[in-house]
Amino acid sequence: MEEFDYLNNNLKELIIKFEDNLSKGKDVFFDSEEIVDIIDYYFDTNQKSKIRSSIALAQNLYPNDTEVIIRKAQYISISKNPERAIAFLEKYKTDAVRQESSLIFALAKLYSQAGMNEKAIETYKYVLEIDKEYIEVYHLLGEEYIVNKDYEEAVKHYQKLLTEEPDDEFALTSYAYAAQFLDDTDTPIQFLKNLCKQNSFSEQNWIAYGLLLYYLENYYDAITAFDLAIAIEDQDTTAHIYKGQSLISLANYDAGIISLEDALKITPREPVITYFLGKAYEKQNKYKKAITYYKRCLKYDKNSTEPLTSLAMCYFEINEFALGEPYIKKAIEIDPKNVYNRLSYAEMLYKEGYIDQAEELYQTLYDEGEELAAVTINWALSMVANKRLMDAIHLLRETIDANKFEEPSVYFILIEIASKEPYLRNHLEDYLFKLFLEFDVSLEMLKEYCPSLLENPIYETLIKTYIDEKD
Repeated sequence: MEEFDYLNNNLKELIIKFEDNLSKGKDVFFDSEEIVDIIDYYFDTNQKSKIRSSIALAQNLYPNDTEVIIRKAQYISISKNPERAIAFLEKYKTDAVRQESSLIFALAKLYSQAGMNEKAIETYKYVLEIDKEYIEVYHLLGEEYIVNKDYEEAVKHYQKLLTEEPDDEFALTSYAYAAQFLDDTDTPIQFLKNLCKQNSFSEQNWIAYGLLLYYLENYYDAITAFDLAIAIEDQDTTAHIYKGQSLISLANYDAGIISLEDALKITPREPVITYFLGKAYEKQNKYKKAITYYKRCLKYDKNSTEPLTSLAMCYFEINEFALGEPYIKKAIEIDPKNVYNRLSYAEMLYKEGYIDQAEELYQTLYDEGEELAAVTINWALSMVANKRLMDAIHLLRETIDANKFEEPSVYFILIEIASKEPYLRNHLEDYLFKLFLEFDVSLEMLKEYCPSLLENPIYETLIKTYIDEKD
């Protein structure tokens, strides 16, 4: 049978034997390891009816086998839901005979699938108490901590794994991702650098080191790390992609595009590469070229909202709103909760003169209250562009007075807009005091976000006093 040709001979014979007897309705015997291998094959190939049949046979032959019980729970999870599978498996957890690490491990994975994050973490930790050599647990604990945004714990568990398995690609990538969020990034940088020294011919170590440097915006050193990875293995797509992204971040677009094209030669159907190429051209205002790559991206990933939104924006920039509108609408249809896609659409509508439609969308977003600072700023700036300055100022004041924000962007926009208006520029003290009292504002921030304010001598003493006292 050609469909089984890729399997090893033993498993191929087992599958053929099982299916032959299944079709004839005959009883058949397999030892416990064989029947578990058969079940796993059907899981891997997503043949649900045969998963059910093979599990039924396994339960008849080995009703008390832990691995069979685990497979039964996994089948319940995919055919019904993880909660039902948890209820099934928890019955065996209370049996002292069942205190095996594999069963507890399977239960922890089900907790994770059900979104019971804390319970999953607790159970994974218990697995390590039973069996300290169960290395895969460190992977999954790291994932759970990343979900919790507890990046310090995630890094700690990935580091334990990497100490034992320094070439583990998944752990290296996850470690680099989580480490960027730590207060102390020097320690993980040094850890990855040491791994590179110890395994100097491991391209995965150099890639992970480069990724962390990239995330921390140390693009020059990141490029060096990716170059070393490419020198070891020139067919590694990730190294080419992030070398290209690093170069583009340094505004070296031509070299960055060459690196991304090199990645595309290796994996020509990878949508993320074509998306990054589209972004590179869009940043250079080469919108028609960007459109070509975004469309190519969608050819391979039709339901990705990022290229849909980017396509719409590019068409909008070349005054082809009618061509772009269907793409932004589709992005919103796919991900209706994405505030930024709807904001982009509202901004387009405003600039195209569909004011009532834009106002309705802005009002809906504002009432929902998600990403309120971004919604308020975007709405206010659209009003200003439409010569509705006082409406924009009223919106910003009303929003500031009724809400507490984690960062000062709304204040900056209000102050900058009002500072440009002669009859308002001398009536900002209340909002300036609130800005200074609630946020850690530096002179550099004022220069960047409120340059008009610094041109007003009335506030010179207040600003200097605040900055001097803070320093």
